[in-house]
Amino acid sequence: MTTRPNELQRTERRALLIGKWSNLFMAFAGVTAALLSRSDAMLVDGLYSLVNFLSAIAATRIGARVGAPATRSRPWGHDFDEALYVTFRSLILIGVLVFALILSGIKIFTFFTGGTVPELVFGPIAVYAVVIVVICVALAINYQIAYRRSGKRSAILKTESRAAMIDGALSLGSGAVLLSLPYLQQTPLAPYVPIGDAVLVIVLVLLIIWQPLGSFRTTLADLAGVSAPSKTVSAVARASRALAREKGFKFHRAAVLQAGRMHFAGVYIDPQRPVEAREIDTFQETLAARLEDLIGPTRVEVVMTAKTGPLPPDPRE
Repeated sequence: MTTRPNELQRTERRALLIGKWSNLFMAFAGVTAALLSRSDAMLVDGLYSLVNFLSAIAATRIGARVGAPATRSRPWGHDFDEALYVTFRSLILIGVLVFALILSGIKIFTFFTGGTVPELVFGPIAVYAVVIVVICVALAINYQIAYRRSGKRSAILKTESRAAMIDGALSLGSGAVLLSLPYLQQTPLAPYVPIGDAVLVIVLVLLIIWQPLGSFRTTLADLAGVSAPSKTVSAVARASRALAREKGFKFHRAAVLQAGRMHFAGVYIDPQRPVEAREIDTFQETLAARLEDLIGPTRVEVVMTAKTGPLPPDPRE
């Protein structure tokens, strides 16, 4: 089932609108809980939600532009904006997590050098953790439903769904560990209870930071013009070869890039006979329609050439 651009935009807009205001509430709740409880973990959670709120605003605007027709200033359209969004969002999240790491490191250093570390107040933590986990689970479900309705083609919805699940896991893990700290008072770990909050933040950062690092690496490859996965390239080549055969053209090869939900396919053919430009336009439009049903929205460029043979391999391979 193919999801048309306008329908995809409406699906994204509805999901992101809910996410935007939910994350604003969670950001306010997180900062408030941090001030009342003196917990760095709650502060990090609140900042994470604030990033999600700001990202939802940007994502709504970007989602409305993706798939728009090319213009003089943007001859390839705005499709790479989606990959840029995911890239910079990942960088911001990495920055927030590194900030949390530094903050926790300072608290631990202060503790071991004889400084004063504020005691935690556990009441606000319990209330905050329960409320935020419920909201995050609901948001993750909302984004996942929207992502499936988009035909699993929206990198924005996929990213936001993961962010909501991470935020919920962060809140659940933070709340559970922090509320268990008082039970350590009768154990050999009692002297280290004051820095339990900081140790928790470090552990959570080390567990979570791989997700934005992975997203950053993937979208950076898209922006660098790295070829789409071999499965996608093979699908484009098969469809192009079949259509070329129908039209009596000789198919040479296909090159495919991907940026978010959009694919860019360069198809190299030799008509082997005189053709009108209109016939090539029809070939391009027909192939684009077939590829949309096959791999998703695709911008197709047809190159007529007598040169044969595949591209040379990467010298590093």
